[in-house]
Amino acid sequence: MTTTEPDLMDPTAFVNGIPHDYFRELRHRDGLHRAGNHEGDEFWYVVRHADVVAASRDTTLFSSYPTTMTRFREVTARLRDISFIDPPDHTRLRRLALKAFTPTRIAALEEPVGKVVEQVWANARALGEFDLATEVSLEVPVRALAELIGIPDADRPTVFDWAKRTVNRSHPDYDRDTEQTAEMFLEMLDYVVDLVERRRTEPDDGMITVLLSTPVRGQLLSTGEIAQFTMTMLGGSESTYSALTGAVSALLHHPDQLRLLRADPSLIPTAVNEVLRWVTPVTHFARTVTADTEIAGQPIKAGDLIAMWFSSANFDETVFTDPLRFDVTRNPNPQITFGGGGPHVCIGRLLAMMELRHLIQAVVDEPGLGLAGPAVLAHTNFTNSIRSLPVSLH
Repeated sequence: MTTTEPDLMDPTAFVNGIPHDYFRELRHRDGLHRAGNHEGDEFWYVVRHADVVAASRDTTLFSSYPTTMTRFREVTARLRDISFIDPPDHTRLRRLALKAFTPTRIAALEEPVGKVVEQVWANARALGEFDLATEVSLEVPVRALAELIGIPDADRPTVFDWAKRTVNRSHPDYDRDTEQTAEMFLEMLDYVVDLVERRRTEPDDGMITVLLSTPVRGQLLSTGEIAQFTMTMLGGSESTYSALTGAVSALLHHPDQLRLLRADPSLIPTAVNEVLRWVTPVTHFARTVTADTEIAGQPIKAGDLIAMWFSSANFDETVFTDPLRFDVTRNPNPQITFGGGGPHVCIGRLLAMMELRHLIQAVVDEPGLGLAGPAVLAHTNFTNSIRSLPVSLH
């Protein structure tokens, strides 16, 4: 047993990476560990792969309402995310994913996303030396989402500025004023509501226009429902940003694996899966227990809170052979980065994986790419996020 227990609710808990030793210790303990956040809430830590999957899939017993966050748990009605809603209400909004992410629409994004990555990479490589986190990883998901959603070109600088201000939440550079942050999200919401209304009279080929004209169970969606869904999509840029930077960092720190990809680019889809496991961009989500139950033999009461640690489950040695080895050939790879199954599986996962594929291909095609300095991780326990990754081309 460790003499000093790391405080996983501290924003600096992941500043040196995922605390693998501590998570391994928790996985091997009997029952579950319980710890509090800095606002007085207590959470049971769910750390094993099987337990995280089971809790993720049981939305009746483990509720996402009122929020899935472990910090700043107060949520206003206007800022409710569809991730904070359980079935059956969640089901109607979830059906939006089926409309926005049909196989045809996803296939149609392949070329635009490829062009986004190509353009962003060309702009960055012209600098010779650059910070991959800000010059590439933040640009790619925001531009891709702008294409998907149908955000006018004139509005994109504003949306990009919002994205810069919302990633790496909890880090001092971003969370100076939580009230100001909440006001910014309301400002974003007002913009999205106005954009939905604009698309009623000025349709385009973007996601909002598609959703406005497509009924769900015979009913057209309201402006509020579409705006809520769009906000969730924009919020997804944070985890994709973390995954993209983490992908390049992992490949540059494991040159043998990068050589494998250069020798056989057909391994890139498998590498995407391993990157998602290795990085685990979102470290955890919370649930509220609705009835007395038990997890791993630990009795838990109705009203208790659990924190499902994906950053532990993705390295569970009972599921992954040699989990602390980064292996682009790993197969099978039952990583649960996008959630352990059930209705709350990440709706933007296919888009995120597409962006990762194209960025990894760009790295594979760039033999002169190398690290130009140490990575700087963000002070946040919600995302496993590199806020600065200096790289150079030579």
